[in-house]
Amino acid sequence: MLQTVVEKLVESPDLLKQVREGNASLAGISETEKAAILDVFDENSQENTVLGICYWK
Repeated sequence: MLQTVVEKLVESPDLLKQVREGNASLAGISETEKAAILDVFDENSQENTVLGICYWK
């Protein structure tokens, strides 16, 4: 399921922006998973945080 969510967000940057702003939600995704997904897409991040790393390794 997470792979599908990531694929959709890659395909639709506007949707990613809406999720970040709180105007769209990720149904069926926990807050921890949502934080990890948004962390991975964070363009300003110098390196992956522990949260992102634990999900994507």
